[in-house]
Amino acid sequence: MHFERDLLKAGRRLDARPPVDRDVLRIGFDAEGRAVVIEEYSGFLHGRLYYETFVGHDGDVVEAARFDTDGPIYLHEYRFRDGLMRSADTVARRGSGRESYAYSDGRISRVEIEHDGRVPSVLTAEHDDRGLVRVVEVVGSRSEVRYERPPAGFDLEAACRTIEDALLTLIPDAVARLPVDGPAACVALSYHRSDALTFEVHVATEDERAALAAIDAQAAWSPADFETSTDVDLDDTGSVRLVRQELALLDADDIDASAGSEAGRRLLCAVAARLNLRDWTETLPVADDFVVYPVDLELVDLERNLADCLPADRFAWLRERSLL
Repeated sequence: MHFERDLLKAGRRLDARPPVDRDVLRIGFDAEGRAVVIEEYSGFLHGRLYYETFVGHDGDVVEAARFDTDGPIYLHEYRFRDGLMRSADTVARRGSGRESYAYSDGRISRVEIEHDGRVPSVLTAEHDDRGLVRVVEVVGSRSEVRYERPPAGFDLEAACRTIEDALLTLIPDAVARLPVDGPAACVALSYHRSDALTFEVHVATEDERAALAAIDAQAAWSPADFETSTDVDLDDTGSVRLVRQELALLDADDIDASAGSEAGRRLLCAVAARLNLRDWTETLPVADDFVVYPVDLELVDLERNLADCLPADRFAWLRERSLL
């Protein structure tokens, strides 16, 4: 349940180390085939080793100690019985905690979680003859589905198209509620690259954008510098929770990119492309060169997003004017 509870993607064994700009683990094993050393290398840091974990095995007790350049990060102690992990005691720089595990027919069914300064929580896991069905977290009186196996016949691409269609109404409605003082130069959909389908809507006026452009050309495209923004509530939009889950778990096509993040980026570009064909004059006053575009907060995706959501002649016009 490790991957499903935190919506993580499993890694894969590689024949050779990838380029230094890719994250990678090196795992060392003992004579019995047990992992005893794990080294984590950062692509962001150009292949530099940034975490080391040492694992000790002593009968039914396993200890894992993790370090970085500043010293110890955590010490975990896992206790097993009859081949199943029954508890995990954790001590880290910022506190300690404990998890206890219960099983039904050899499959995990309940995790009781305690951490310093947090309300205790419980994860319950449901299984059928095909495997894990659902993971639900209960904190006090609140419950939240952390993972749910897609139903038979679930079509991720079709579900994404449904969300795309819904955003064509939700985004203009959100913009209409914003106090915009003067003709709008742009509507930006800002997102974190690792968080598919979670974004904010920002609006910059013509004067505001001109002032930012006078400072720096890219600042004129940076939604973090715009004064006016709002959220879009997607929670009532069909199967958005399931879509977010499946995008997070989507296997990468190769080691160079996350397929889930890329699918989320393409969906927002498709929405922006359709919104650029809309008559916005009934929603708010707009400048002659008004555009709608999605962009990550670091502006890494800016140029390719604009190329994907604007007509070719408009994109070329922006480049000719040195606005990119």
